[in-house]
Amino acid sequence: MAIVKMKKFELFTLNNTRGRLLEELQKFKFVHFVESESEEEILEEIELPKESFFLKEDSQKLKWMIESLRKEQPKKFFPTMNFEELEGKAKKYSFQQDFDTLDLIYKEKEQNKQELGNLKTKKQELRIWMQIREPLETLKKFKKTKAVFGNISNKIFPIVEEKLDSFEKTYFEKMYEDSNVIHLFFLISFSEEDKVMELLRMYGFTELHFSFSGSFQEELKKIEMREEELKKRNVILEQKEEKLRENLSEMEIKKEYLENIILRDDVLSNFRKTDFVNIIEGYIPANLEKEFKVLVDDVSEKKSFLKISDVDPEDPKVPIILKNFKFFSLFESVTKMYALPRYHEIDPTPILSIFYWIFFGMMVADFAYGLILCLATGVALHFLKLRDQSRKFLEFFFALSFSTMIWGLIYGSAFGDLIHLPTQILDSSKDFMSILILSIVFGGVHLVTALGMKAYVLIKNEHWIDAFYDVFLWYLTLTSVILLILSGKFVFSPLVKTIISVCAALGMLGIVAFSARDAKTLAGRIGGGLYSLYGITSYIGDFVSYLRLMALGLAGGFIAVAINIIVKKLAETGFVGLIFGIVIFAFGQTFNVFLSLLSAYVHTSRLTYVEFFSKFYEGGGKAFKNFRSESQYFEMKE
Repeated sequence: MAIVKMKKFELFTLNNTRGRLLEELQKFKFVHFVESESEEEILEEIELPKESFFLKEDSQKLKWMIESLRKEQPKKFFPTMNFEELEGKAKKYSFQQDFDTLDLIYKEKEQNKQELGNLKTKKQELRIWMQIREPLETLKKFKKTKAVFGNISNKIFPIVEEKLDSFEKTYFEKMYEDSNVIHLFFLISFSEEDKVMELLRMYGFTELHFSFSGSFQEELKKIEMREEELKKRNVILEQKEEKLRENLSEMEIKKEYLENIILRDDVLSNFRKTDFVNIIEGYIPANLEKEFKVLVDDVSEKKSFLKISDVDPEDPKVPIILKNFKFFSLFESVTKMYALPRYHEIDPTPILSIFYWIFFGMMVADFAYGLILCLATGVALHFLKLRDQSRKFLEFFFALSFSTMIWGLIYGSAFGDLIHLPTQILDSSKDFMSILILSIVFGGVHLVTALGMKAYVLIKNEHWIDAFYDVFLWYLTLTSVILLILSGKFVFSPLVKTIISVCAALGMLGIVAFSARDAKTLAGRIGGGLYSLYGITSYIGDFVSYLRLMALGLAGGFIAVAINIIVKKLAETGFVGLIFGIVIFAFGQTFNVFLSLLSAYVHTSRLTYVEFFSKFYEGGGKAFKNFRSESQYFEMKE
């Protein structure tokens, strides 16, 4: 229905034109290469150029540079350029010098970071001993005592302290205590040194030795001076890094360019060659056949052989491009999330988009919520510079906001019952049965349409008998059964009832007889047919699933009403209650908007995938891969 027609090509071209041909085809873009099916013994695979490894290495270097320089400056604007501009600018920029500079900057910054961390630790250690003013070399020169620094567990210290009292010529002082250890300074007489040290070691004392000279205060000052030096150096490095950031755009251009060259090398694995000729196979959109021929002739100077043929609709290798009108194209993501259609199928997007639009709005069904969604997406689309994918995503919800507002007008709902709209047709608090019947009717139309699309696909592929057996008989059976059920409520004449009963019987017999028509035995055919007929029970579950159209719409409305009741009760208590009420209203309604939109998105998708697609859609198509790397940093114009 909206699948772009494809042509398959087989190109024989001289080896010496391959490089330029790939360059021009990349500018052309719309080429999908496949592995050559030629199996001649003289044909060889084309080896990847040795330069390909270095190109990938350069691409990784550029990726690191871009990510490093973008850390504190996320990309918000995506410039637009064409492929020729990209190629021209990329060739003018050599990134290696910038890479070497940035690499040195980051290595030095990392070293500085580690050193600053070590200096911070040293400062913390030194501050423990700030009460000691004497230089370390002076303490070491004492003639009768030895200066000892260390720490011990604060749980053990009371025992050690008691035992140290027996040593008259030993002095100690607590310097600092934390949750685990006590830091101690000792002046121990040489006459008691051996016994005191043996005692301390026995209780787990850890002696500390300092490698610097001078006092603790002097060493702390040196560390602080070194810290200042490193910080100043980091400022200089930041300035150099900022200077490199001016070349970010050139780096991104070079990265895009290299990715495209790498892509050219990667597709070579699909080609085959002889000593003089390359064999290239692939697909192009049918509407670009003429331009493709002209391009090949120009590059090869008409010294090539090009064969273009129609594709086999049943071939699963045929790539898929979806092309729809503006509104329908917004819903292509829903189809792609499930699976692309095969070439012989139809694109379900145009039909599913109509139902999706209706169902989403019915599940939210609040004018104010729809207006909020409309304004939020509309403002973002107008003021933000967005990439195609992000823009389509917002346009998708922008379109759904109008359905939400329309159903809000039908239900007369705006923030629940806060604002009563004069456009109300259905009252969600009273017209339960009417909404339920409407949901079932929508479900019936959805399922009938799905079966109709199955018939269309079968007839399109000239499977007329299959369309009769697999669709018409089900139409006959389901319609007859529904009418028989309704005959209890509506008055039908005996003749009409008889006709309906006969139609139901004929439909069921037809399903039993022909559903398993490929079975090899009669028993298998009847058994398969009965199993298919049993599938009629699944339609009951399908119809029940459509009750979520009512349930979600009512649930969101009732939550909004409950929030309004709470706010009104709070407002009646006075000024403070009014303030709390405003806060609860803002948070409550915001949460309900989010919950309602999320639920509608999830459950509408579920109805599409489980109830709708299961009746006719197989999917499994392969996406058409443009001969162009996907741009990460720019919007590429044709």
